[in-house]
Parts: sequence; structure tokens; C-alpha cells
Amino acid sequence: MAEVAPSLLKGAGIALLICLGLPLLMLLSIPCNLFGSLSASSADIQEMTAQAEQLTVTWKDQRSLEDKAINLFVDLLPENLGFISIEKNLGNTNDYWMIAITSVYSEQDVMLIDEDKIVQTMQAKLKYELKAKYDSEGNFEGYVLVISDMTPTELMDKLGFDEMQRMWAEVIQNTIADAEYSAPSGSSDNTAGMDFSDIVFTGRGNSKDVVYFSQYDSRWGSLMYGKTNTIAGAGCGPTSLAICVSTLTNKTVLPPEICDWSVKTGHRCEGSGSYHSLIPDGAAHYGVPCRGIGQSKTELVKALQEGKLVIAIMSAGHFTRGGHFIVLRGITDSGKILVADCASYERSQKEWDLNIFLAECNKGAAASGPFWVLG
Repeated sequence: MAEVAPSLLKGAGIALLICLGLPLLMLLSIPCNLFGSLSASSADIQEMTAQAEQLTVTWKDQRSLEDKAINLFVDLLPENLGFISIEKNLGNTNDYWMIAITSVYSEQDVMLIDEDKIVQTMQAKLKYELKAKYDSEGNFEGYVLVISDMTPTELMDKLGFDEMQRMWAEVIQNTIADAEYSAPSGSSDNTAGMDFSDIVFTGRGNSKDVVYFSQYDSRWGSLMYGKTNTIAGAGCGPTSLAICVSTLTNKTVLPPEICDWSVKTGHRCEGSGSYHSLIPDGAAHYGVPCRGIGQSKTELVKALQEGKLVIAIMSAGHFTRGGHFIVLRGITDSGKILVADCASYERSQKEWDLNIFLAECNKGAAASGPFWVLG
């Protein structure tokens, strides 16, 4: 039986290639590029950026296609090989890295993306290992087929990336990803482990009273958000959404609940934080009106003046050294912005200049960000 297994795996592998390759042919006909980096100023690059943002949204669906393909792989195994069990260990290379690596591998040129390269890029990351299985007494029971994917470094090694290609892949990945939270330089607000029960920020002018949650709250900060980090380390997106949902619906929805929903629905990006689509999709799930306004200063000020809440995805600057979701909760008569920053109670007490948000927002945000109006 052990001799038959490799040939069966080869045949099933061909079916897996077909199942993955056909949808990918259409998916990857959209080019990747620098996703809104500061050098993207020409009309051509701006058009490619828009296409790449669409790819960011579409790529999320590839996870379900991949899962269906692997299930097909399992179904193709004959019933008399029932002693071979299947284990899946996917998610070692997140979607942002796959977009970045595919972009660099294809030299950011749609004309270079043919079917062979598409299949190569996706299949290169998958590993298949047939491992012997033994019982507690050391007796052979059969085989376990382990299907896993490589880390970004392993995948780039396999594809033969040189140092320049690795650098560009990292630049693209950092540009489009909501990085796990890291405090900005000079931050002194160490609130880890505190209990922030029943905190409400009082509204001013047209702004609402806003429920406040911290991702570091001792009640949930140490709970896992997905497989690779805690709510304290990576849960700014769900926590910001929990602030808005709890404020706008008058129903308390805590961060762990939204984290669980995010993981189950594919909005958790392991190793990076949350996909930007978490905000509009999560708001819709909880019945909260939400619309992305891009980088529109006019729409941003108007929304805050109307008493709406705004979730912003920020890049390096006053609020983070990487990527970070925060809530803009109001605007003062003098035009200063009030925030509910789930990573800093201290920053949430200050008034901020509007231009800071326009300058430090993630300009390559997907899902119609970097600003989403809720309410």
C-alpha cells in the first residue's frame, strides 16, 4: 500500500493543479504594483494601483478556492486508502505576502503572467509530506498526508529571489498590509493589563458619547486573535469596530466577539493584522451603515461634523510605527480631531490636527479606505 500512495498523490496533484490553475488564470490577469506608494504619480501607475487594490480584495477569495481544491484532492483518494488521514497546515504565507511575491515574480507586468507562471506561483508554496503514523505503543498505523504552505522566506528561496527582489516584495507587503501594532517612537502610554470597564468618552458639539475599548484590556488582551498573535498584539481592527458597533447600536459587542467573527470569515491576516475589508464587511454584519470615502478631506470633515464615527487605517507616524486602526470620534469647534485609539488611552484624551490624519493615513488602503464613515 505504501508503494501505491506516491502514484496516487501524483494523480491527485494534477487534479489539484487544474482546480487551482483555472480560477487563478483569471484572478492574476490583474497586475500587481507598488499599491499607492509615494512614487506612484503617473496616470498609468495610478490605474495599475486601482487594479492592484481590486486584486487585494479578490485574492481573499483564493483561500476558499484553495480549500475546495484540497478537499477535491482528498475526495479523489480511493476509499480503501482510508488509513491515510489528511492534515492541513495553511496560513504560513498570508495573502499580502502572496500578492507581493506574485507581483515581483511577474515583474509587475501583466503580459508576463501566463498560465504556467500562475500555477507555479501558487503551487510553489504548497508542500506535501507523507508521514508514518504510530500508536502509543509504537505500532505502525498508517500514513498521514500533511498539506502545508511555506513561509514567505521559504517561498522566495524556492523561487530563486535575489536580494533586490526580496526587498521589493517586502516593500509591497509593508505598503498594503495592516501590520501588527507597534507603538510610535516616544510613546509612554503603557496601559497593558489594565481593566477599562465602562469607559465612555463624552461627546462635544455634534459628536456622540463613545464607548471605549482597549485592545490591551486585561479581560481579553492575552486571548489569541487567530493563530499567530493576541488581541493586544494584532486586534486593533476588531477593537476599533467594537467601539463603533457598541456606540452606534446601543448593544455591547466586545472585541473578542468581533475577533472570532473576523477569523471565521477570513478577515484575519495572520502575521499582519486584519484585512482592510474587515471594516465595511464587519459593519454590514452588525447592521451598521458604512461607506469608504478614500482620502477625501471634505467627506471626512463633513462626516465628523454630522456626528458620524470614522475608522481610519494609519501608517507610521504619531499613532504607530507600522499599521493601526483607530476611531475618529468627533471634531471640535476649532477643527481639532478627537479620537478613540484602542492602543492608547492617553492619545485618546488629546485633540489632534486634521492634517496629521491626511498625511499619515495608509494611502494604499484597500476596501475604499483609508477612511470609513459609520453611522
